[in-house]
Amino acid sequence: MSDSPAPHGPDEPSAIDPMRRAVELVTTGSPDAHEDADRLERRLKRDALASIGRIKPAVIEGVEVQRDLIDGDFFASLPAPLQGIAIARSEGMRNFYRRVGWRAAFLDEPLETCVPEEALQPLRTRYHAHSLHDLAYVHPKHFEKLLDKPGAASLWESLKRFGAA
Repeated sequence: MSDSPAPHGPDEPSAIDPMRRAVELVTTGSPDAHEDADRLERRLKRDALASIGRIKPAVIEGVEVQRDLIDGDFFASLPAPLQGIAIARSEGMRNFYRRVGWRAAFLDEPLETCVPEEALQPLRTRYHAHSLHDLAYVHPKHFEKLLDKPGAASLWESLKRFGAA
């Protein structure tokens, strides 16, 4: 038996939740960092669950947000391809907020706030986007396809201004 201390205290989880950690990286520095992290974590995990449900509806039957996603280890229990969906959502979210800056208002702000009219319908139907936060799950190259390069650049600038407001 080793005399070295346990890696975690009695109240600490033995494994770090990578989705929670991604959220904490985004919200660090926010005046309400803990509350923002909680809100963003719930949103990220619900969005990942919805994406998985579009592909494998039976997998998400009976899943409860608090019990299974926040307190539980639902995503860790999934097969690797379905875990990949959650990972992609998490990475997209981190890259998006790294680019435009974190602001809690992104979570509920409608697309019309920053997105040009011609891109609204494709974003809603193809990418299931309804708020500015949902743009975090759209690869930047897809904005260029929807809006051309100058239009995509203009969108990113608009999002940065919104994030800084």
